Amino acid sequence: MDLGETPGSVRLDPGPGTASTKRSRIQDQAVSSSEDDETVLMQQRHAVAVLALMHSMHEQQQLCDVTLSVEDKLIPAHRLVLSAFSPYFHAMFTSKLRESTAEVVTLRGMNGDAVEAIVNFAYRATIDIDEDNVQSVLSNASVLQIEPVINLCCEFLKTQLHPTNCLGIRNFAVLHGCFDLKEAADAFVQQNFTKVVAHEEFLQLSSKDLITLIEKDSLNIAKEEEVYLAVMCWLRHDLAARRTHIADIFEHVRLPLLAWEFLNSRVIEEEVLMEEERFRKFVDEARRYHGSKFYPGLHWEVSMRTVPRHSCSRAQFIYVVGGEISPSRNTLCSAECYQPAINNWSPLPPMKQSRRGVGVVVVDNIIYAIGGADASPLCDVECFDPQTDSWRQVAKMKVARSSVAVAKVGGQVYACGGYDGSRSVKSVEQYDPNLNEWKYIKDMATQRSMATAVSHGEDLYVIGGYDGTSDLKIVERYQPTLKMWTFVSPMHVARSMAAAACLKDKIYVIGGCEHSRSLSSVEVYHPALDLWTQVTPLVHPRSGVGAAVVHNRLFAVGGYDGEEGLRSVERYEEEKDEWTVVTHMEIARRRFGCCS
Repeated sequence: MDLGETPGSVRLDPGPGTASTKRSRIQDQAVSSSEDDETVLMQQRHAVAVLALMHSMHEQQQLCDVTLSVEDKLIPAHRLVLSAFSPYFHAMFTSKLRESTAEVVTLRGMNGDAVEAIVNFAYRATIDIDEDNVQSVLSNASVLQIEPVINLCCEFLKTQLHPTNCLGIRNFAVLHGCFDLKEAADAFVQQNFTKVVAHEEFLQLSSKDLITLIEKDSLNIAKEEEVYLAVMCWLRHDLAARRTHIADIFEHVRLPLLAWEFLNSRVIEEEVLMEEERFRKFVDEARRYHGSKFYPGLHWEVSMRTVPRHSCSRAQFIYVVGGEISPSRNTLCSAECYQPAINNWSPLPPMKQSRRGVGVVVVDNIIYAIGGADASPLCDVECFDPQTDSWRQVAKMKVARSSVAVAKVGGQVYACGGYDGSRSVKSVEQYDPNLNEWKYIKDMATQRSMATAVSHGEDLYVIGGYDGTSDLKIVERYQPTLKMWTFVSPMHVARSMAAAACLKDKIYVIGGCEHSRSLSSVEVYHPALDLWTQVTPLVHPRSGVGAAVVHNRLFAVGGYDGEEGLRSVERYEEEKDEWTVVTHMEIARRRFGCCS
C-alpha cells in the first residue's frame, strides 16, 4: 500500500470514475514518489559517508581485525568489510575454519599487488587497471568472486583487443568464466579474421579451436580463398603433428566457393592434402558444384560448404564514387559509403583520377572504378580495398569508355559499350580480377553509351542507353556459357542515364532521361516471363542516378531532377509499392558510379 493510501480513503471512495478520487490518487502517488526519492537519496548519502569513514579507518589501520598475507605483502583489513564485499571471504569468516578467527590469513597462489588493489577497492570503490596488472587483478578477483572488479577488468580488456592478442584474450576469458569478454573477443576475431591469421597466436591454435573459428558463417572475408590460405599456414606451421587433422579441418573450409581456377591450380596441387581420401571427396563436391553452373542437369549436394559466409552473400554498404556536380559539371574524384543498417554516411579516400560516367562494381569486397571521363574518355581502372583503405591502379581496358555500363557475373567484370571520344560503341570487354587482365568478348548488337547493366543469375543484361541519335528502350542479354547476345522484350519507356538493380529475382530500372527530360518512372523486368511492368514512380525525377540493393531493400541514390543535382536517397518498400526519402549524401552528384 502506498504511503498516501489509508484505509479510510479506500472506504470513502465514491466510485472508480470520479474526478476527486483520481486527483487524490495522483496526489498520493506524487507524495509517495517524492518520499521514496528522498529515502533513496538519504541512503546514498549515508552509504558514501560510511564508506569514507571505513576508508579512513583502513588507511590508519584502526579496528582492523585480520591481516592477509599474500606473497611478501601483509594487508590489514576488517573481516566485516571483506565478508560484505566477497562471497569467498564471507564463506571463510563465517565458517568454523581456523581462518575465521586467525589474526593472519595466508592466501596462497595469489598475487600480492593484485589482492592489495582489490582490498583497497572494497574501501574506495575505485581501482587502477592497466596493461601490466589487468590479468593478475582479474585472476585474483575471479578467485575471490569480486564481480564489480571482474567486470571492470573485462571492460578494460575489450578496449585492448587487437589482431595480435585477441585470441589470447579469448582463451583468458574462457579460463576465468568471463563469457561476455569471450563473446566480445570472438566477435573481434571474426570481424578481423584476415588480420588475426597473420599473427603468431593464430598459428598456436589447437585443431579444435581452429575448427570453432573457421566454421563460423560470420567470418568477415572477401572470399573463401582467405580461409583456405589461413588454414594452410596453420597446417604448415607444424605439418608433422597436424596432418592427421586435415580431413576434420577441411570439412569446414568451403571448397565449393573457391574460384574454379584457384581450386584447380592451387588446391589439387597440394600433395599433402590430396593424399587424404576425405579431402578428395570435398574436392569432388566442389567440382560438381562448379560443374552445375555449366551443366544444369549435373547433381550437386547442398551442404554447409556450399553456403556463402555472411560477408560474401549480402551487401552491407552502398558505395558512391565520382560523378559530376550540377550545374558546373565539375568532375569529382571523391567517394562516399553508406551503411543503411545504422543510417550512416562516411567518406572514403578519393580516387586518383576524377571521373564522371564511371562504371563501378564490387568483386570480393574490392571496389572497381572503370573508365569514365574527365577532360576526355578514360581507359584506366582503379580499385579500392577497404582493408588497406586505399586506391590502386589495375590493368587498363583496351578501349577508353565514358558512360560505360558495368556489371559482375560469376566473378568476372563486364564493361559494355560507352563513348570512346567520337561515338557510342558496341564493343564489350571482360575483366578477370584473378589474372588482372581485360579481353574482348562478342560485341553487342547495338552501339550504346549511358546504358545501365545488371546481372541476373548467370546472365548479363544491358538496358537502354543512347546510340548517338536517340535514347533507347531495347535490352540485350548476354549468356557467358553460350557466349551469345540476344534481345529480350524492350522497356515501355526509352531511357539513358538510368540505373538498374536486381531485387528478389526481378530487375528494377530506375529513372533516367528521355529527350533531355529527367524521369521518375520505374520499370520492372521479370526474366522468367520476359515481361516488363511498372511500379510506383520515384518521389523525385532522377537522371544520372545510382541504384543499389542492401538487405533486400532497393535504393535510388542522387542524380539530377531537371533543375538541380540531388543529394537525397530514396528507398523502395516492395510490400507497400512505395518510395520514401530516407537519407542524403554529403555531395549532390549525378553520372557517378554506384554499387553495393
